[in-house]
Amino acid sequence: MLLADSNALGNPQLKTYFSASRDHHIALSDLTLVEMRKEHAVFNSRESLRIASQFPNQVFVLKRTHEILELNITCSADTDALFDYQAGAELDQITRDLMTVPVPNRLKARMAELEPEATNVITELGKQMQDLEAGLVSMTKEFKQPQIKQLRTGVGVTEDTRQTLFRLLKETTAQFMIDNQQPLNRKGIKLTEARGMCGFRYCLCMMIYYILWVQNGRQTGRAEHLRVNDVIDMQLAAMGTYFNGVLSTDKLVWNASQAVRAILRQYGAYVGEDWVLPPSLATQIGR
Repeated sequence: MLLADSNALGNPQLKTYFSASRDHHIALSDLTLVEMRKEHAVFNSRESLRIASQFPNQVFVLKRTHEILELNITCSADTDALFDYQAGAELDQITRDLMTVPVPNRLKARMAELEPEATNVITELGKQMQDLEAGLVSMTKEFKQPQIKQLRTGVGVTEDTRQTLFRLLKETTAQFMIDNQQPLNRKGIKLTEARGMCGFRYCLCMMIYYILWVQNGRQTGRAEHLRVNDVIDMQLAAMGTYFNGVLSTDKLVWNASQAVRAILRQYGAYVGEDWVLPPSLATQIGR
């Protein structure tokens, strides 16, 4: 089970992956569906799902992000709670309708409902991103200049720098949970509990994003829609840790995913076993 992003859905090699084995599945995040529905929902969804439509039994849909936040995934069996099987059945029907010519009226009506919902989600993400750059700059002030050089080069990273990163991770996670999760009258959450939760993994991805941001020369003034895309990518990288990896052609998603999986394993957290491309499949897709 690989978490597929919007780039992977349109990649012709996805058909090779599906065809190689009926046991090859993909999971789709609510944000991936939002991306294809935010404008021209019928056309964009048809193009995005054209390959997946040929393998309906191998496509699954995750619950919406806010429904997943309280889940503590500690083993493979727990991942079943991440799926929304009703949403999966609806996507199957929508996909069938998308491939029908002419488009059924029921699809037009449903997409007329889904498109403004998707647009609103992207708008809300945009509002949340307004302070992202300021937050990244503020975080940089936590490090001395030699530590910034360590983060930029990855060479000679000291224990003090690691401890500062870990402190910021804990502070960021705590604030994220306060802002986004239901209050459960907790006095606190131990790392052994938090490490299985999506919020912790997302914050860890954002810390990795911060390090990459520093390494890339702290590019300020990045367009809002690109910032939104980055945050969606980090959520996908976080969700993908519960499965066998992320299926994406995006370098940021791939690098963040690989890094966060390795770090989580150091924390003793559950991470899906890494899927390794079989030699026979590698030959088929020219790798």
